[in-house]
Amino acid sequence: MNSEELKNLIESARETKGISQRELAKLTGISRSTLNDLINGKIKKVDIDDLRKIAETLDMSLQELVKVAGYDEISLYFHAHKNKDRYADKSTKDLKRLLDEYKTS
Repeated sequence: MNSEELKNLIESARETKGISQRELAKLTGISRSTLNDLINGKIKKVDIDDLRKIAETLDMSLQELVKVAGYDEISLYFHAHKNKDRYADKSTKDLKRLLDEYKTS
């Protein structure tokens, strides 16, 4: 996981939205301490559902967050398909279901 890049992505998007970390925690339902630990690289394997909540709240790419958070195999799976736009019309809920299926396989 590239914790510095993850921090930069989240903080940049948060600042662009004009919301504080406290507000982000409230909007995502992630505790402030967990969000702070995630942003500061204290969590080594970030929960995919937390990434989904952050992506939805900050209008970010879930795929990009997943990749930076260290789920490279999943990111490669997205890119390996001939039709890269295959996931373009998928909601984050659909992507989470796909990620959950991938984790259990």
